[in-house]
Formats: sequence, structure tokens, C-alpha cells
Amino acid sequence: MNPASLIPAPAVIPVHWAWIDILLVLTFAVHILFMNTVFGGGVIALLNARGKGEPIARDLSRLLPSQLALTINFGVAPLLFLQVNYGHFDYPGSVIMGGWWLAVIATVLMAYYGLYIYDFKYPSPPTATPLPLMAALLMLLYTGFMFSNNMTIMLRPEAWLQYFSSENGMGLNLSDPTLYPRFLHFMTGALAVGGLFLALVGRKRNKEQLSETGMRWLTRATMVNLGFGLWFLISLPQNIMLQFMGGHGLATATLMTGIALAGAVIWAGAKKMVLPAAIITVLTVLVMAVSRHFVRMFFLAPHFTVQDIPIVPDYSPLIMFLISLVVVLAICVWMIATFRKAEGRA
Repeated sequence: MNPASLIPAPAVIPVHWAWIDILLVLTFAVHILFMNTVFGGGVIALLNARGKGEPIARDLSRLLPSQLALTINFGVAPLLFLQVNYGHFDYPGSVIMGGWWLAVIATVLMAYYGLYIYDFKYPSPPTATPLPLMAALLMLLYTGFMFSNNMTIMLRPEAWLQYFSSENGMGLNLSDPTLYPRFLHFMTGALAVGGLFLALVGRKRNKEQLSETGMRWLTRATMVNLGFGLWFLISLPQNIMLQFMGGHGLATATLMTGIALAGAVIWAGAKKMVLPAAIITVLTVLVMAVSRHFVRMFFLAPHFTVQDIPIVPDYSPLIMFLISLVVVLAICVWMIATFRKAEGRA
């Protein structure tokens, strides 16, 4: 069977495809920053749940549930934008994964409850069990791995053929050479951003222990992640890898900028410059989101380009979305400020 015959026709869109792609990259970068604070912060809290680091775990435990709520809410937009321009690749991947993908809803909910249970253990004695946090992190690991599977399956229509040979109708993309470095690259990056999040909390609350610990995590995790990023690059098919090594000017520039920014993050982290490190980290995540988008574009090029999507102009949905976005962001800022003030965490 020709895998290309399994690709559905793209749906008609109401605005130029570039609007959707730009919003996809921007909202994904925001989502991934929040996700990183949850998983990275959770790992740091778990490893400091005993002994001298227990105050770190206590401070983080109070923030993780609300950070996960923000992660979930800001994760909806990039998924929707992905489905507008690339839904005819994303949906088949979700169907092939079947129950593995549907279980993500349950695991995220369990992680949410686990983080709240861990938060509620304070002000219990320091000997209280960190098992709820450990369980929550395992649920988040599962969720991240399933997303990595889905995002790689959608790029390889030839992998869709496994659906017809699967006895239970549920398939994973475990043989894809890019799956594991992609997953590890994202999760190690989460440790770095989680450290930065801790450092920012410490700076806000004038707690030097939090800031110093956070900056160490940021620096060391970023250094390790450079290795995983290199693994991810060389795991790409040669024709795609070469696009980032001079074959495509903008893709190459984006990758080089990302590497330079990662170096700047390490420098700022070593110097314990919290605010500069935060700014550079945000820029790094945004640039890496663009690089990730190039990877998707190069993988799908033999089958599809966004220029192929039919357009029937109607900008009213986009205008309504942008207005709603501004209003919702303003409400979120007010809500977070009110929450922190009420809890004495401002």
C-alpha cells in the first residue's frame, strides 16, 4: 500500500496559513515554558524532599498545581492551531495510537491531583511521603512520551501502515530514531527551565538558597541538553539534517542562534544573573520552537506544504480569537496576582 494514499485532503482554512503557523509557534513556546516549570520544578522538589533542601520542596509544592493548570490551558491553543494546518497528519497519528493517546487525559488529571496532594502535606512534618509527587511526575513523563510519539508519527505516513498489522489497533512509534533524543531533549530542557523557575522564586522572596540551587540546575541541565540536542540533530534523516547545516539558510541560522543562546544561558547561569538568564531562556525556547517547526516542514515536504491548503478568506474568526486572547490574558494576570496576594505569595 502506498502510504501517501492514507493522507486525508487538507481542510479549507479562513485565513492565510502564515497566521496559523506563527500563532502555532508562539503559543507552543508559551505552553512549553509552563510545562517545563511543572516537570522541572517537580523533579527538583522531589530530589529536595528530605534534609536541608526540604524548604525548596515546600516552596515549590505550593506553586506546582497552579503551574500545571496554566500548562494545560496554554496547551490548548497550539494543539488547535496544529490541527488547523496539519490536522490531516495529526489526526491519523492520534487514531493509530488509540488508547495510548486517550490515556493522556487521565494521566494529566492524576498528575494534577498528585501535585495538590503533595501540596496539602504541608505544614506536615518533613518526614511526610513524597510519593504523590513521584506519581505525578511519572504521569507527566508518560504524557510527554505520548506527545513525542504523536508528533513523530504524524511526520511519517509510512509508519501509519502499522495500524493494519496491529492486533489491538494501538501503535507507538518506538522504532523511530528521532523519538528518544526528541523526548530527552524536551525533558532535560524542562529541568533547566525548572531550575530557572526556582531561581526566580528565590529572587522574588529573597531566598538565596532557592536562587543558587535554581541557577545550578539551569546551568548543568542546559549543558547536558546540548548533547541531547546534538543527538536529535544527527538522528534526523540525512537530507533533513543537511538542511540545518547550510542547505536551508533560515533553518541553519535558527539552529545556530539557538546554540548561541544556549551558550549564553550557561554563561548567565554560571554568573548567577537570574533576570538576564530568564530573558535569554525565553528567547532560546522561542528559537528552538521555530527550529522544531522547520523539522516538521522538512519531514512533510514530500507529501505536503502549507501553501497547498485551500483558503476561503474570512478573517472574523481570527479577529474574534485575538480579541478573546487579549481579554483572557488580562484576566489570567489579574487572577494570578489575586491568588498570590490572597496566599501571601506575592
